Amino acid sequence: MRDRLVYICSPCRGEMEKNIIKAQGYCREAAELWPDVLPIAPHVYCTQFLDDTNPQDRAVGMDMGISLLSMCDELWVYGIDNPSEGMKAEITYAEEHGIPVRDAADVYRDKTGENRDTELGDALIVLPSHVGSLNGVAAMESTTVRISGEAVVDLAIQLRRHRGHDITLEADQ
Repeated sequence: MRDRLVYICSPCRGEMEKNIIKAQGYCREAAELWPDVLPIAPHVYCTQFLDDTNPQDRAVGMDMGISLLSMCDELWVYGIDNPSEGMKAEITYAEEHGIPVRDAADVYRDKTGENRDTELGDALIVLPSHVGSLNGVAAMESTTVRISGEAVVDLAIQLRRHRGHDITLEADQ
């Protein structure tokens, strides 16, 4: 199942036709190499009905791209050392909203699409509760809940995808 949405960040302007063909290739490679990845490249899609040379259409296309980026799990940058203005805006948005920004060259070198160097720990959440009073002193008890780092990351992804909704995490039985 393709459940990892990856935003493909690459240039559109300049040699637009050539850049769109490159972006199509990046999407194809991502889909072929990572079976869990659904590549998202707005400049491949939006240029089918918007004119990137028209300032109003370009603004609409950039806005649509940012809307799609807000739903993505990662942003892969093709050409991170020399990003276009549009790419810079996408990278800035991702950084400001906690979406991991990855140099596509590193992703391909790794061939997993994940950061293997980073081992996640668990989150320990202490939930205090008032259980009454003893000799006029409030008695407090607490329960500690352990949540795996992977579950925390999954929750963050689901919260980003379903903004404004509550997400329930049920313990494994």
